[in-house]
Amino acid sequence: MNKITLTLLLLAFIFQGIAQQKQVIEITGRDWYLEGTLPGKGVEYQFHKYLPDAGKVITPGDVYTDLWRLGNIDDMNFGQNAQKAKWVMEYEWWYFHKFDVPEDMEGKELHLLFEGIDYACDVYLNGKLLGSHEGQFSHFSFNVTETAILKTEPSSKGNNYLAIRLHPAPRNWALINGRKYRWHGDYNQNVTPIGIWQPIKLVATGTNRVKSIYARTAEIKGNSATVEFEIEVINDASANANIEAKIKLTGKNFESKDYTATIKQSVKSGVNKLSGTIEVPDAKLWYPWDLGDQNLYTASVVIKKNGEFQDADSVTFGIRTVKMEMNPGWTTEEVEHPWTVMVNGKRHFVRSGTWGGPPDRYTGRTTEDTYRELIRLAKEANINNLRIFNWHPAEIPLFYELCNEAGISVWQDIAMIHNPILDLEGEEAKKYKADMFAETIEILKQRRNHPCNIIIEGSEEILFMSSKKTREFQYTFVEELGKILKDYTDLHYVPTSPLSSHHATELGFKHHETAHPHGVHYGVGNVWMEDYYRDQNYAAIPELAVTSCPSAESIRKFIPEDELWPPGQSWGYHWADLDVLQAHNYEVFGEDYTDKSLEEFAKATQIAQGVYFQYAFELYRTRKPKMSAVNFCHFILNAPDFKWATVDYYLQPKESHYYIQKCFQPLLVTLQYEKRRWMTDSEFNGKLWVVNDYMEEYKGCNIVVKVFDNDKNIVETHNHASQHNHASQQINIKGDSSEEITDIKFKVPGKMGDKFYVELEMIDKTGSIVSKNDYMFLVADADKDLEVYKKYGKAARERIEKYGYKTYRYFPGLFDHTKKVEAEWIKIEDIEKSKEGYSEQGVVED
Repeated sequence: MNKITLTLLLLAFIFQGIAQQKQVIEITGRDWYLEGTLPGKGVEYQFHKYLPDAGKVITPGDVYTDLWRLGNIDDMNFGQNAQKAKWVMEYEWWYFHKFDVPEDMEGKELHLLFEGIDYACDVYLNGKLLGSHEGQFSHFSFNVTETAILKTEPSSKGNNYLAIRLHPAPRNWALINGRKYRWHGDYNQNVTPIGIWQPIKLVATGTNRVKSIYARTAEIKGNSATVEFEIEVINDASANANIEAKIKLTGKNFESKDYTATIKQSVKSGVNKLSGTIEVPDAKLWYPWDLGDQNLYTASVVIKKNGEFQDADSVTFGIRTVKMEMNPGWTTEEVEHPWTVMVNGKRHFVRSGTWGGPPDRYTGRTTEDTYRELIRLAKEANINNLRIFNWHPAEIPLFYELCNEAGISVWQDIAMIHNPILDLEGEEAKKYKADMFAETIEILKQRRNHPCNIIIEGSEEILFMSSKKTREFQYTFVEELGKILKDYTDLHYVPTSPLSSHHATELGFKHHETAHPHGVHYGVGNVWMEDYYRDQNYAAIPELAVTSCPSAESIRKFIPEDELWPPGQSWGYHWADLDVLQAHNYEVFGEDYTDKSLEEFAKATQIAQGVYFQYAFELYRTRKPKMSAVNFCHFILNAPDFKWATVDYYLQPKESHYYIQKCFQPLLVTLQYEKRRWMTDSEFNGKLWVVNDYMEEYKGCNIVVKVFDNDKNIVETHNHASQHNHASQQINIKGDSSEEITDIKFKVPGKMGDKFYVELEMIDKTGSIVSKNDYMFLVADADKDLEVYKKYGKAARERIEKYGYKTYRYFPGLFDHTKKVEAEWIKIEDIEKSKEGYSEQGVVED
């Protein structure tokens, strides 16, 4: 997060009436300077000793944002400007800052604490090399007691000169796997972010200081809970010391009693572990938002030696247990791992979106307000979980704090490991593995207190390898990691996702564990969504991806005007899969919208994305409890693009956001159907289901079904107040349930080429609407239209065969100088013929 002022933080811990103070100066903020040079030249130019002529910047942030603000590069997110800035990766970048150390820090141990440098650095203070570090996520510190200069005059400013050399950006992510996130893929074009992305602090303590605090809920029994504490204390002295650690536990967001414990222990030089237990007889539990309240506690620790204050620290945590259970309905031959998340004994059906963050891959652009708005939007969409998977970095503390408060659980891919892992040998292999595991442990320890965390995962799609030998090596690697992490957390560990791809099943994994059903994208033009999604039978769905455009308003912010419409090359640079987008429009609307305006095309893709999500997730939720988690890919992305997100880079919800809001309702009334296209005057057949993720029962309900024609006129109304067609005049919805209610049948209204609509309202016994839903269908010949849809798929695959998979394939002018560099749409010659007898399709309907 951006901190723009130099702040003296006095962290006061009140314990038994005695105020103890820990002094922390945040070094990051304003008055920093940045300068770049060729690798190895900075020390030659004496940058580590003397401030050069440099540009003034703000930290934390990143090099690219600083250079953009200084006017050295153009906006990296606009057009193809990022490619013009790839020279930045060839340089080493130096950050400089001058600061004072207050006189009242004299006589204390002084440490410079770095909470995140991306990716590798050397640190100098007053011309002296303090040391080097590699790893984006791990905290590191240096003892500067002898190196720092105390403030000597009231008016002095900048007695200490801090110089940080960032190594040139990594160019091969395989070499740093696990220590930095993968910066390319479906998101941007191989430009590596680097910078001081987390705060730097000067910390004054005694010779004994707190390194970490872990508060773990050991047991909940009735209204009482047992909380176990593990405290790491560093003794900087060479001799053993007898210390006293006092723990105080108190409610953070509610009134509570204080509960305390004292640990007395002799600590040796270096890192020591202390353990303690506190019983809480009136425990207030933390739950995801649809299961209960979000009660949070603060655990404060004060360290003393011989009665003298040494150090103090605190963590926020929640009292809650997370256990995994097997999904009912599967045999052991189908599923062998538990996928049902139980929070405090209650089933937490996971309705998730992959986070796809940070909100900007150039972290210097992101503000606290951005995070707050995104978490608000997630909850607005009825999301109760966010999955941070390994194409993206583990998040900053604020993210988890906001999830704690909002009651949104987190499925955390913890290791930042993604294919490939290098198959090294000997000492080189040992060091590579040790570095990766150490970074992963650090990531986990920084985040494990947050009650929002419910699952950790070791890797992402590492089994998508052509070589069986490579897949076996990959899996053995993350399996070993899981065993190591058991010493640091009791959260459930998933080695990788998915576990039931054909690559995985070839290694012996079961066929119905988890899958990433991306077939409507990568296999576009093969089958209708209804047939594809219906065949995806798994215990959990960690990802399901469909692509769409941002709004025309947002597109204009990052695409040059002369490339807006028809799409120009910058669309390809920002990952617009044009063949997929137009084919999806055809499947959902019966036309592809390529002959319409930019606004109409973009909106159509968003609605199409929403329809795919709605069909898949409502179907899967009716399979509860046999299925226990669904996840769309993605909620956000870290750059402006035409890819997966339902909330775009500019924080604008797409139309698909509101489809997620509908299909993720905790109490969901849903219409299940086997096809979206119906012949005129045929009989529509469907089934009403109700899915309830709340523990609360809803009695005395009825469901009103309204059918609308192409002009949105009501043609039929059905009132279903009988359960299973029995004599009862009420529908009673059990808590934590999924149940078929009744069949729905009516005559399809309209002529060929029309649309028709169905709206559902579930009304409780008080007359309140407790769930609403709606659907759009086509009056069309499904078999005839499928032949057209398959032609879209055939043409898309032919283009890949001709030009390759990259999204530049849509612009033949890049390959043939006789053509313009603009989009070449798929044109199916017999579309109109196949539509003979259909009426005009019209514009996109909301």
